[in-house]
Amino acid sequence: MKEKFFKFMYGRYGTHYGLDALNKFSLILSIIISLAIAINLLPNEARFVSYIFIFILYLRTFSRNITKRYNENQKFLEVTAPVRAVFTRLKNNATDNKNKYMKCPNCGQELRVPRKMGKIKVICVKCKKEFQSRT
Repeated sequence: MKEKFFKFMYGRYGTHYGLDALNKFSLILSIIISLAIAINLLPNEARFVSYIFIFILYLRTFSRNITKRYNENQKFLEVTAPVRAVFTRLKNNATDNKNKYMKCPNCGQELRVPRKMGKIKVICVKCKKEFQSRT
């Protein structure tokens, strides 16, 4: 039985990349919608939206067009990059006790500066602009 499943999945997107970012997003969103319906935050009719996201997940996993699915995931990552950058910076600031992460006001480059140094002069490594910052 296991061999039949491996033979069926051979050459499909799910075996090459597993759960990529777009598939994870579809799965998590469908779970959140289902939980919201279960605790009566959303009407029962919203279950259809949850099913659509699950359908997209299966469609992408069993697809044989690996290049197209890969490009879809890359586009999703490109569109969600600003949101993910904010959460990454928040996570870094919460977990790194020695450094603070900030953006350069001129070019937007991510900078790491030492914590608990008071007001310091920061020089951006990308655009070489100087600015004052409190750490």
